[in-house]
Amino acid sequence: MQGQNGRMAPPGGNDNRRSAAQRKQDEKKYGKIPRGNGKSPYPAPKKVDPGKLASAKAAAKKIDAMIRSAQLKHRVQPNLPLTDEQFVRRAYLDITGTIPSGEQAYKFLLDKSRVKREKLIDTLLNSEGYVSTSFNYWGNLLRVRDRLAQNNGNVIAQSYHEWIKTSLRENIHHDDWVREMLTAEGLIWDNGAVGYLMRDSGMELDAVDNMVRTFLGTQIGCARCHDHPFDNWTQMEFYRMAAYMFPARTRYSGGDKKRFGKKNPVTRIREEMKKIDPDQSTGGDFNRIVQANFYAVWDQPSRKLRLPHDYQYDDAKPKSLVTPEPIFGQTITLKKGESSRKAVADWLVSPENPRFAKSIANRLWKRAMGQGLIEPVDDLKDDSVASIPALMNFLTAEMVRLDFDTKEFMRIIYNTKTWQRQATTKEINPLDPYYFQGPTLRRMTAEQVWDSLLTMAVYNPESFRRTDFSEVKKTVEVDLKNVNASEILRRSKEFAAKYGNRAMRENDRDHAYKGMTLARASELPIPVPANHFLRQFGQGDRELIDTASTDGSVSQILTMFNGQITHMMLEAGSVIYDNLLRARSMKDQVDVIFLSILSRRPTSSERKVAEEEIKRHKKKRGAGYGNVIWALINTKEFLFIQ
Repeated sequence: MQGQNGRMAPPGGNDNRRSAAQRKQDEKKYGKIPRGNGKSPYPAPKKVDPGKLASAKAAAKKIDAMIRSAQLKHRVQPNLPLTDEQFVRRAYLDITGTIPSGEQAYKFLLDKSRVKREKLIDTLLNSEGYVSTSFNYWGNLLRVRDRLAQNNGNVIAQSYHEWIKTSLRENIHHDDWVREMLTAEGLIWDNGAVGYLMRDSGMELDAVDNMVRTFLGTQIGCARCHDHPFDNWTQMEFYRMAAYMFPARTRYSGGDKKRFGKKNPVTRIREEMKKIDPDQSTGGDFNRIVQANFYAVWDQPSRKLRLPHDYQYDDAKPKSLVTPEPIFGQTITLKKGESSRKAVADWLVSPENPRFAKSIANRLWKRAMGQGLIEPVDDLKDDSVASIPALMNFLTAEMVRLDFDTKEFMRIIYNTKTWQRQATTKEINPLDPYYFQGPTLRRMTAEQVWDSLLTMAVYNPESFRRTDFSEVKKTVEVDLKNVNASEILRRSKEFAAKYGNRAMRENDRDHAYKGMTLARASELPIPVPANHFLRQFGQGDRELIDTASTDGSVSQILTMFNGQITHMMLEAGSVIYDNLLRARSMKDQVDVIFLSILSRRPTSSERKVAEEEIKRHKKKRGAGYGNVIWALINTKEFLFIQ
């Protein structure tokens, strides 16, 4: 499609070539694809500091020099630099979790500025897309679910989700963020950070194992039952570490007479309700209002951890009281009146902790490059050796220098020549040293595939959000000691009307299509049902740490071949469909398809094949175009980050 200046006009904008009658006829036949209003439902994310760009580029240059030195030493050649087409696609996918729209790709390719890459990196880091994809990343590590506390639906988990997103949006530094999760107190609607400890409610030893693995990149779980067979940790060391967090409680007991009086409030409220209305159910939302108020985080200093009854080592007797002690690093001295939980949190996130900065630096390096400097990233040992030791030390020092500003850290990585090289396509053994000729070839995550398909089909999908729980306290919070059954019933009805399953479905109806909620993955239930597109493409069930997968399967092939989400792009009202109608020639239409799906124009041979397919089906409206679109989204080039 030609603009007034004779150049190709960008794909995008409104569809002005279909009459109202045509639109109505198409919607009746295909259904109406929802459109966002173009406004974000969230506050703008905190922006990166323009004044720090020079230091970021200087650090990136040092990283490249270290990598090149290692490559020369080991006689390894770096991969070729990314073309602009490859760069814009990788930048959008890695930083915002979706491919660029055809218009975004076109505008970047048209830009002749020498600094357009660094400008795009900053623009994307400042976007809500960065928050969305970062939430998906951390949700996988923190096992974020809609049902916390051992799969208990009575915890208002959405308050925790919203707290995580707000923290990412405000760019809370990693050390402060982790400290807040480990030391949070109160009810979840007052302090969403308590959701972290509620995730393992009643499983205190599992919680410590998960904490050390997630934030220190170290696996001590085997030492829970016996001395670790493959590392230095003893069972005593595990229990001493766990003793710091053991006083933390996550649920009140109904038999707590000091808090609730003589009678368990659950029993009292149910008996009252039975007298008022014997037929009224006290399950469902009625029970949820009651149970939600039992969940809170607080410290009980008198609660001490003991060794298990079958402890078999000579350094202590079974059931002995355990004295808290860190598993490595500096000894923790508890101040008078200080909780052991706060003390261990300060120790864990300290710049002096030998593993905290290293662990997050290594994790984020892998997030960008597809491979950690130390693998596995969650099993660091005393004798672990990085593939490029000098680089691991530098990245660790940079994380500390940046005061654990992970967004600024990623800004450095994205500005390296190394990240801006083509992907290494040969299979890499994660246990062998890799000298980062470029990032490794990766298939998109399930969330990236889903969000990319939405980018091609739905106008402004970022405008859609889940039901807002920011005011849920007004409905849910009650004084269990004094509240009566009638008030619980009133609150339960109010909860159902605002936050219940039916209310959520009503909220989703505005952005649903043929039963699918067309919102970004970060705005969908967590996890989605097992038969959903996201689960088919490897979204984890969030039962264990990092259960997501990018392995292929037959169900993925069938979904891409014949699933509703891919068919939607070929129907009236989708972004790519409308852009095709706006194009004035077959050449421009083929350009629109390739720019929208692969962020590039076709080669001469690809153009020839595409045009022949379109001409072959010229009597059947849209069939040829649909075949070309369908073919491209089923290519490895679409599904993999080149």
